[in-house]
Amino acid sequence: YGVYMALLILLIVASFITPDLFEEETLAVLFRQSAQLGIIAIGQTMVMLVAGLDLSVGGVIVMTSMVVAEVSNGRDELIPLSILVALILGALMGLGNGLLITKRKVPPLVATLVMLFLVQGAQQAFTRGVPSGFVPEALGIVNQSWGFLSIPLLVWFALNVVFLVLLRMTPFGRRIYAVGSNADAARLSGLSVHRVKIAVYILASCLAVISGVILTGYVGYVDRFIATGLDLDSVAAAVVGGTAFYGGKGGLLGTIAGVLIIQILSTMVVLLGLDAQTQFIIKGLVILAAVSLY
Repeated sequence: YGVYMALLILLIVASFITPDLFEEETLAVLFRQSAQLGIIAIGQTMVMLVAGLDLSVGGVIVMTSMVVAEVSNGRDELIPLSILVALILGALMGLGNGLLITKRKVPPLVATLVMLFLVQGAQQAFTRGVPSGFVPEALGIVNQSWGFLSIPLLVWFALNVVFLVLLRMTPFGRRIYAVGSNADAARLSGLSVHRVKIAVYILASCLAVISGVILTGYVGYVDRFIATGLDLDSVAAAVVGGTAFYGGKGGLLGTIAGVLIIQILSTMVVLLGLDAQTQFIIKGLVILAAVSLY
């Protein structure tokens, strides 16, 4: 529970340094951004539990934004189809990551970076650098909020419940921890290590698609920079939450706190009027401290 103690201490410090953080409007933005990051961090946590890493999630989000705009072209009735197409493409990207890592023995860092570059190149070739299409107006429902509660926050909560049950109460969840703890032992026990890893990467990409749909509906237009920083922030949230790089240790309860810590720090930096470089320095120090302690 150390990460929750750290979160509590951070909130106490924030109450003195940036009391504006606790205003309703600021909390609404904070929780909305936490949800957008948190959905990606769920998949990142599962990937890290099998001793992996996924840096392609940013590319998945941008791909989702472009697909939703291109397929629907602003028509509300085509939203389900556009999301389905984005999910299929996202799953294929996750499958590609998984196959590169398991079948070709490519290190996760390299494999997911390669996938990111491939997707970015395909996007540039398809759109010629000028995104087209229109985001349907009905997708703006993700802006619906009630005080500091919002639809993205409720979606994040629901997905956390689903994947907490998946990790803690299902055979698949136990296989994830087994593969991450000792892949050779898991293989000798009869587990299909490759299938588990591939499935986890597919799930991570599909979760990134969900976050991409929410971000697209919130922004309201196609933006190539819509996912800037979310890939590394999701890794930071999982690490701060206690998920180990070597796999088999950690979980979503810690990641939830890690997401809130990362997002609160980012919001405090903005409220203090500090520049973006300072924000990166703070995130780096937090990650370094977390890795050192764990």
